[in-house]
Amino acid sequence: MKMLSNASTLYFSLYCFFIACAGSAQASEPETTRALDGTEIRYMYTSGRSYHVKFAVEGVSYRYLTGSKPERWWGPFPYQAMLVDNNRYFASWFEQGYGDYVTLLINFDAQEIHGSAIIGGNEVHFHKADLLTVVRP
Repeated sequence: MKMLSNASTLYFSLYCFFIACAGSAQASEPETTRALDGTEIRYMYTSGRSYHVKFAVEGVSYRYLTGSKPERWWGPFPYQAMLVDNNRYFASWFEQGYGDYVTLLINFDAQEIHGSAIIGGNEVHFHKADLLTVVRP
């Protein structure tokens, strides 16, 4: 049996140490929150689209205020949200049956939203919006 040299042993030990450190240094996933439940927001994108969104235990529901049926509520769709930092939330949902996937970065302090969506699997929405009204429990 061949013995490793002192240099080889040192390099092997450092390699194992760095591999162990790299594994433990991975960022943990932020926890999801239900802090938005009971919140209602109205906002308008730079594209002119406007929405009224309600977050609830059952899911997120919305009205497309500048669409062809502004009185119709869509949803509820299960949603997830994370607190990014003070009063800023990242929320997302998938609209089963419609193929829409929506993400919102909601900044209550700045009164703005950055939204991204894949609509019907073939249209991409990527705009900034102004928060017009906010009702929080």
